[in-house]
Amino acid sequence: MACSTSKQVAQSSVARTDCTTQGTLSTNLTPKFPVEYYAEQGVKYFQTMQSDISIKVQPNYSDLVIRWEWPPWLLLTGFRKTGLITTDVMLKLNPTKYELLDCRGFESQPFCRCHVVFNYGGIPCPIYEEFTFNDQGEMTFIEAWSDYESLLPMTSGADSLWDEQEYWGMKEVNRLSTKVPGLGNSTGRIDLYSPCMNEAAEKDTDIAELQKRAKDANKFWMQELIKHGKEASRGCEPPEGNIYPYYHK
Repeated sequence: MACSTSKQVAQSSVARTDCTTQGTLSTNLTPKFPVEYYAEQGVKYFQTMQSDISIKVQPNYSDLVIRWEWPPWLLLTGFRKTGLITTDVMLKLNPTKYELLDCRGFESQPFCRCHVVFNYGGIPCPIYEEFTFNDQGEMTFIEAWSDYESLLPMTSGADSLWDEQEYWGMKEVNRLSTKVPGLGNSTGRIDLYSPCMNEAAEKDTDIAELQKRAKDANKFWMQELIKHGKEASRGCEPPEGNIYPYYHK
């Protein structure tokens, strides 16, 4: 019994240490580069999908970079640098350009935020996207939403009008990136099997969904494509009652 108790105490201590060091959140980090650097990385990310841009143009991806796209998109749509580069090249095969590409750098995570309008072969598609970085300036987490009022993680407040801070997610925002354990250590490397990731997953259903999918990313991506492919194919259409653009300076 004494040995058993000692082992349990040791495991508990390791879990606490992990969650205060390797398991820290992205908001623990501060910019190590000028804000212009982060904005430029966002632009490079979108250029990877632009048909007339060389495949040599790539943002500074972390090897464990994650891309999470909220419905009507298909949640975990990219995991690891090699996976993202492969999908970027595939997207170039469909004629893609931008009617709007506005990326800004910020002093708090996510360090880059972009409002863009894709044009997929003549079909416009407004997207809001955020990018998290580690201390080396590598992109560690990409989070995307359709850029319509009812689908965004921020609201326009009680007056139903958008101001500059609300438009750029500088007020209360329900984002996943700031809840993922590990994105706040210096390298932004997550551990899907760490005690603090398990603990976070027990408390938050979105973290649990990310953890589950990332453990077998290809399988869950195919399942999502089969189950929700039709909704995703209509994802550029505005939800009923939504208009675009919804914000004017």
